[in-house]
Amino acid sequence: FAGERGGDSVAERPVLAVLPFENLGRHQDAYFAEGITDEIRSRLAMIGQLGVISRTSMRAYEDTRKTVREIGDELNSDYLLEGTIRWDRSEGPGRVRITPRLVRVSDDTQLWTANYEEEVTGIFSLQAEIAARISEALDVTLALPDREALAVRPTDDLEAYQAYLQGLTQFR
Repeated sequence: FAGERGGDSVAERPVLAVLPFENLGRHQDAYFAEGITDEIRSRLAMIGQLGVISRTSMRAYEDTRKTVREIGDELNSDYLLEGTIRWDRSEGPGRVRITPRLVRVSDDTQLWTANYEEEVTGIFSLQAEIAARISEALDVTLALPDREALAVRPTDDLEAYQAYLQGLTQFR
């Protein structure tokens, strides 16, 4: 996998582009899908053996009709992560369903996918789990500092976290 596109030591690691996840929930929850995408991207970027394209570069592909190969070639990435997010608020704190899909750019082959459904209160462990599974799919071994970084919870206050995500969306 590694080095499919590069020649220097940094390029020897797989390069991943995380596309904005599609919000399948209410229009008002678009901030949540954007925030979760950013959090998953950030957790993946913590993995030293993985190169992750910046959020700024990825914003241009939010509603694109370009193919996986076109995006991968433009960003010089080996893999794309795409997915969907739905927040069901019908009872209690609500449940989140995230369906990430890892695609190899060179042949447009889906390498890995999973459906994660969890109460929204478990969103931080869910983000860490997704990042860990992607690293496994890319055959990237997580060193102890990488595993510890993935497990960090930014807050125990879910309302504060939602306000943070809404604020980021408004700021952008």
